[in-house]
Amino acid sequence: MPTAFQASEPQPLEQPRVRRSRHHPRSARLLVVSSLLLLSWLGLGLFLGYAVSLWRTGTSLHGWLALAGLFLFTFCRGLSFILSRHLNCTLCHGPVLHEKRCHKHPDAYRMAPLSYRSSTVVSMLSKGVFRCMYCGTPYRLKK
Repeated sequence: MPTAFQASEPQPLEQPRVRRSRHHPRSARLLVVSSLLLLSWLGLGLFLGYAVSLWRTGTSLHGWLALAGLFLFTFCRGLSFILSRHLNCTLCHGPVLHEKRCHKHPDAYRMAPLSYRSSTVVSMLSKGVFRCMYCGTPYRLKK
């Protein structure tokens, strides 16, 4: 005789909790500081490239371009330092774009050749999300 009831696989009573990304209240300033840090890296590359070219050829134009790259690097680093002083994590109050010498959280995002701050900048500019390197809290830049 066929059975009228056939049980399906048992389902858990509670769904696993997923830690949703939080919105950072100063996301526009984070994007500005991240862009300034990217520009400073480009300025450093410009300086190194034209400094080597100046050494090889001795053209004064290459010297001026190397000097412009050094100025761009210094200006962007200084401005990013000033703008990022008060950008803190809303949970642990650790600085988002400054590295301290304390231990980092195991969930902090880091790409192999880059530092934690550089990895945070790359993650912000490419994906629009980042993790606090001190408490591991995920953040998003969009509301």
